Amino acid sequence: MTKTVARGLSLLLCGTMLAAVPSFAQDAQTGGTLRVVTYEPLCLDQNEGSSRNTQTALQDVYDRLVSEDLEGQFHPWIASEWSISDDGLTYAFTIRDGVLFHDGTALDAEAVRVNLQRWVDDKNAGGVPVESVAVDGNVVTVTLKSAYSPLLHDLSEPVLGFVSPASIEAYSKEDRCTGGPDITVGSGPFKVVARTSGQDLILERNDAYAWAPENAVHTGAAHLDRVELRFLTEDAVRVGAVESDQADIATGVPAIAVEDVEANANLTLLRTEQPGIPWSFWVNESKPALADVKVREALRIGVDYPSLIEAVFLGTATPAYSALTPGIPFGYDAALEGSWSFDPAAAAALLDEAGWVIGADGIREKDGERLSIVSLSAVNWNNQQRELFAQGIQAGLQQIGVEFTREVLDFATVDARFKANEYDLVDTSQSAAEPNLLFGAFHSEQTWDTNTNWGFVNDPALDAELEAALATTDRDERITHYVTAQQIIKDNAYLIPIANPQVLIAVNNRVQGVTFGTSGQVGSYYDVWLQQ
Repeated sequence: MTKTVARGLSLLLCGTMLAAVPSFAQDAQTGGTLRVVTYEPLCLDQNEGSSRNTQTALQDVYDRLVSEDLEGQFHPWIASEWSISDDGLTYAFTIRDGVLFHDGTALDAEAVRVNLQRWVDDKNAGGVPVESVAVDGNVVTVTLKSAYSPLLHDLSEPVLGFVSPASIEAYSKEDRCTGGPDITVGSGPFKVVARTSGQDLILERNDAYAWAPENAVHTGAAHLDRVELRFLTEDAVRVGAVESDQADIATGVPAIAVEDVEANANLTLLRTEQPGIPWSFWVNESKPALADVKVREALRIGVDYPSLIEAVFLGTATPAYSALTPGIPFGYDAALEGSWSFDPAAAAALLDEAGWVIGADGIREKDGERLSIVSLSAVNWNNQQRELFAQGIQAGLQQIGVEFTREVLDFATVDARFKANEYDLVDTSQSAAEPNLLFGAFHSEQTWDTNTNWGFVNDPALDAELEAALATTDRDERITHYVTAQQIIKDNAYLIPIANPQVLIAVNNRVQGVTFGTSGQVGSYYDVWLQQ
């Protein structure tokens, strides 16, 4: 027996309110160019180089099977309906007629199969246990090896947007990653008309667009003529661009600029809590010093993280105690809040117990080795606040005899360092509206480059909870497993959560219809319009 879903499926997610500039479809005006200053995507083919920046930049270029709204409900998009078998192993999607890629080829069931199979073949389906992808007429059937409750969520994410099979066949991986007109070919409301690496990505309205997701505010083509995404690394430069009317939207507003943006009568500051995993240290247990839970615990309580958060983030982040943020739609364990506190004396005692002795220069030593910790991050994961925060961490750890160095490098170098296991900590955050992020970050089989278990965590009890959460479609059961998983991660200091960040966007008041996406990023530009 199966159940058929055609509209508004609510699967395991509870609602959350996110701020947005109001949009009224009846008042929407057509035309104009939206100018956005933001971060550069790693790659214009998400299958080859998926990052949140990539997905955000391309979310209006590539359509997906289903759409997820901010209340956690799923709606028809390229799939007009779908059915799920009672055992959760078979998903059958009916593909709507008449959808065309930007190159004029059909986005039919076979094109969907090609894209999903590429995801399976090249990326091991991101850890999703896919057994097969098959086509029968206009129906695509995904069969799983074992139940995987977040499948619809994953299929709604921009990372699984559909690329023209003609482009996949005609161009190399390198060409698709660089991207550009005739290469970055989707079916979305905007198409790529120019791409200058390191500078910009220019999108133009797809006038033929007639297959918006069911939960969109309007139907037909987008309101805007063009969207110009300019890539500016410096926070101050992005904010300056929107303040001086050289841009309409600035993403990644730093805490230090919030007061100025809110005081500007021409701008609105949008903010929401980032769902997912907080900005944290993944602790590499394969390193002898960090294999000792006493050392990991000392790193967690040896720095006054809350005071640093107050000083650096200026009210735009809160101290983190869990491996999930409060902004995630379900599964966050609020009982962990305040479950440890800054205690440098206790941290020093733990390091003493672990055999690390203060050396002549104040840095601890053991068996001839200095307690020197290197934290690794990528340029595109970094921002000004984290740089400032790292200075405070360095000073705090030095007080308890730990030498701390933070390296921020280009992603290719970081990737190579990960593969060579040349790091002690990884500092970053992860954003998604799904607590299954914990599976990729902590399951023993999900180390780089299959996924993001940078800590080499190998805990059978934790694996069991994460696996059980995937195997059930009952929300309450999933929550129970994720709460237990967070407790195990906390008790063993597998992760050092630092800050629950807010996502901040500055928007010119003439821009209407801006929303946040389900993962906290700026949402689709499809319903956005400009007051002329």
